[in-house]
Amino acid sequence: MLANFFSKSKPVNFIVLFLLFLTYFGVTLFVNNISFFSAGKEVFLFIVVFSIYNFIIVKNEVTFDNSFAFLFYVLLIGFFIKNIDINTIFYANLTTLLFFRKVYSLQSGKNIFHKLFDGGMWLGISFMVEPYTLVFGFLLYISIFLHNRLSYQTLIIPLLGFFVPVFLYYTYCFWYDSAETFWQLFSWKITLDFTLYSTPYYLFSIFFIGLFTFLAVVIKTPKALAVLNRFRKNWILILFHLFFSGVVFFLVPEKSGEAFLFLLFPISVILANGLELYQKKWFADIFILLFIIASMIEFFL
Repeated sequence: MLANFFSKSKPVNFIVLFLLFLTYFGVTLFVNNISFFSAGKEVFLFIVVFSIYNFIIVKNEVTFDNSFAFLFYVLLIGFFIKNIDINTIFYANLTTLLFFRKVYSLQSGKNIFHKLFDGGMWLGISFMVEPYTLVFGFLLYISIFLHNRLSYQTLIIPLLGFFVPVFLYYTYCFWYDSAETFWQLFSWKITLDFTLYSTPYYLFSIFFIGLFTFLAVVIKTPKALAVLNRFRKNWILILFHLFFSGVVFFLVPEKSGEAFLFLLFPISVILANGLELYQKKWFADIFILLFIIASMIEFFL
């Protein structure tokens, strides 16, 4: 029943999933004794994130015509919402989503140079918010290669787009005699203290989500690579996206759990593609129910 409901991409699905998010969000506010009406800014920003995410999924056909990816995106947020604040990591995730929108849109041959410049620009903005997101720049060039857009122009234009906001930020810092603030963007310090993630709360989430993500990759990859089509390229790009998201997750110095936001996009898409193989069987309903129950259990760990 659940799989049948989300097997199509309809406006009502977006509404239902947004209500599911509000449930997670409301329970979190209740636990923290915060008034729901005082959280309007947070709700608005999540609506923006959901809209960008859904646009990327629907426009670029990284899944079939269904709402599974958006469903898992909301469910994954439910796992970590207790530790998500509107701070640097959140805004970095928002700007990288705008960057990913350009990365996945390269499959279309329209306005390639414009997309590459915009992609570089959003990466530059994301770099200023969270320097370690610069790693995602590799994803743009992998997309260029996969979609046969390789030329000297396509190699240079993203760098120009990246340079523009970064240079403007440098001139701002220089004008106000705070150039040291700018140069700190390039001072990367890797922190390997993952003690927080050894707690039952995070161990349960990491094991549960990691297990099903691994199974989805193993099941879907042979089928995706067996056919020479657009989705094959998207699937390879998603796997690289997961890898680079993992790299950013480990590099970000704030080990507070919020860095999991960078992993939600590729994991939700991978889980959705794994579920698509069984969407007309009872297994799909159990799969979704397991994620819903597990996300609820997290509130008590």
